[in-house]
Amino acid sequence: MSSTQINKVLEVYKKLYRIPSIASAKIIPSAKNEIKVQSIWSERNLERRTKQKFFQEFSLNGDKSFPIDISTELLSATSDDENLKAVLRDVNVDGKSKQFIEIWDNQHVSKSYDISAFELHGDIYVEPTFSAFSWSPDNRKLLYVAEKKLPKSEPFYKQKSKPKTDKPTEEEEPTKGTEYVYKPDWGEQLVGKHKSVVVILNVEDDSIVPISTIPEDYFPAQVIWAPNGEDIIGVAYKLKTRYLGLYACTNRESYIFHLKGTEFRRLTTEGVHCISPRLSPDGKHLIWLERNLSAAHHNVQRLMHLKWESSSNAEVLIDTVKKEVKIANNKKFYGLYNQSLPKRCWSDDSNYAFLSTPQRSNIRSYVVNLETKVITEIDNRDGSSLVVADVKQNYIAFIKHSLISPHQLVIGKFEPKVENFGDITLNGLSKPMDVLGKDIMYEHTEFIYDNNDPVKDFNFTYLGKKNEPNQSVPLIAVGHGGPHVSYCNMFHVDYALYATLGFGILQINYRGSTGLGGDNVDYLLGKVGEVDVIDCMTAINLSLAKYPWIDPKRVNAYGGSHGGFLAAHLSGQYPDKFKSVILLNAVVDLASMFTITDIPDWCRAECGYSFLEELPKENDGNYNDIMTKMLKHSPIIHVDRVKAPTLIALGSKDLRVPASQGKQWYYRLAANKVETKLFMYEDNHSLRKDEVEIDNVINTALWLLEHNDK
Repeated sequence: MSSTQINKVLEVYKKLYRIPSIASAKIIPSAKNEIKVQSIWSERNLERRTKQKFFQEFSLNGDKSFPIDISTELLSATSDDENLKAVLRDVNVDGKSKQFIEIWDNQHVSKSYDISAFELHGDIYVEPTFSAFSWSPDNRKLLYVAEKKLPKSEPFYKQKSKPKTDKPTEEEEPTKGTEYVYKPDWGEQLVGKHKSVVVILNVEDDSIVPISTIPEDYFPAQVIWAPNGEDIIGVAYKLKTRYLGLYACTNRESYIFHLKGTEFRRLTTEGVHCISPRLSPDGKHLIWLERNLSAAHHNVQRLMHLKWESSSNAEVLIDTVKKEVKIANNKKFYGLYNQSLPKRCWSDDSNYAFLSTPQRSNIRSYVVNLETKVITEIDNRDGSSLVVADVKQNYIAFIKHSLISPHQLVIGKFEPKVENFGDITLNGLSKPMDVLGKDIMYEHTEFIYDNNDPVKDFNFTYLGKKNEPNQSVPLIAVGHGGPHVSYCNMFHVDYALYATLGFGILQINYRGSTGLGGDNVDYLLGKVGEVDVIDCMTAINLSLAKYPWIDPKRVNAYGGSHGGFLAAHLSGQYPDKFKSVILLNAVVDLASMFTITDIPDWCRAECGYSFLEELPKENDGNYNDIMTKMLKHSPIIHVDRVKAPTLIALGSKDLRVPASQGKQWYYRLAANKVETKLFMYEDNHSLRKDEVEIDNVINTALWLLEHNDK
């Protein structure tokens, strides 16, 4: 690769990777009925090889503040009356990272707490899966979740200085020989989360009190204050001998709980996974998301509703959807597939809830009437994805973006008395950066097979140049990971880079993807490496026919995780079809992955076996059959047919798809004299560590250019 080509890629990369994305937004009503939106953005700093967070405020009249760097802020919470703000900050003290909680009033930092100095618990959780950070209604207490303090341990022999006094100390006596006892955690991207504890910081008397009345066999998370400002509502994960990986998996047993004094009570039934408890402004309604525990790691959910302080049981607001249902204004709805609800998602009168969810190739937003249970889609006429970020006084802040348009902050006013309250006028607060130009387009395609399959439909989206000379554009075919997630109409900076460099990108929502109904998700179970591969090839062939500018001799397969599984399968099952292949932490051998991944149940489920929390025993009569079927579904059985040059990127700390998977593929290709290159990064499954992302994306771009040069 010439230095000219490398410099070209770097120039495009630097332009695109400075595009900021919105992390959160909060509506702030102010004096004289003015409305402001405080937003937090994230932007890559290439020179420092890190991501920076910055704060910016917008108003409806077009004013905006100058961005302020807040990179050291981990969490923040503002009291309901806007008089106090709590900030959890990461601070480097004497070369060590420490957490501090700062309490700000309208003039200055009134208090600062060195969390480690209290020695009452470990680090405060900041990951959305578990974290909480909220003020009590009376502004006296702050609620959060942290790592539970473990008993001190020390080696059997440790030389100590003699005490200077014979007086006993109150310091905890360490337990000898326990420092290496294994402690399970929640796996990929949640390493070190062993046991959680709910904590209350009282800012009046400066006390920090871990709550000890939640049963030991539960892992509390996502806690909020009950309406009385004393009780606590939250999510409790049921602990078992083995913690199965939780990241991106919504089939782990959890409950919504209510803690009233010392009384712990579950509000939900067994056999479900629950997340995102949200209380209405009037304190009369509690909603949350839940789904039945089943084989697919993510699947269609229900929106549940409980009238607080009533004896009635929870009711279903939005039920699971098998295929599609009709909602208000004769729109089609394919179910809920959320990882969370907005923290503030209520109308001012507490009669309506607002949420967003993937729907086929887009993310759409909805209004739900709690009384009638009618679902109304919020209109978004330009076809971009629209995500609810915050709701206050019937104003709704949205994040809006598409494959060709980066994040934009927009706001609209909900008018419940109008005939079609889904018709909300959206006003742009920020302006999306115009980075791709007019010659790059995207287009969704829905496809239905003409056969006897019980599930026949899937979709794909083309992103790239349009109306180019015939057979002049190389194509990158991408199946998403998961497999039970989906590609939506969202700005993806990696794909924007490849499109700018002249490639077409084909994002494929094969059968088994979310956003298409629960039946579509379940259909793939037991058929991985078959149905998903067929859909990918169908999408490629349809695109070649639909877009004459794509070069059929320069089709590339690309993917990570299960997407890498598909790219590996495609290159083995269709060895003459692909010009090059890129695999990112790809699954290549389900049988060998089964014993080392943090989600062994996933390997069983995707091969069609029942969902089990525990590993089968070797003397199980079906054990050999299970392992054999896993192997038969795996790309590794086709590896000796691969011809396409293959780039492999692996994370040495990947617990989901351990690096041994990709190495297995690499060594086999090398033995067969197939051109291959392996990059090993000190990172986890995501490969999104700042310095890793830079190296990986640029090397991928260079690989694609090198192997698609006519």
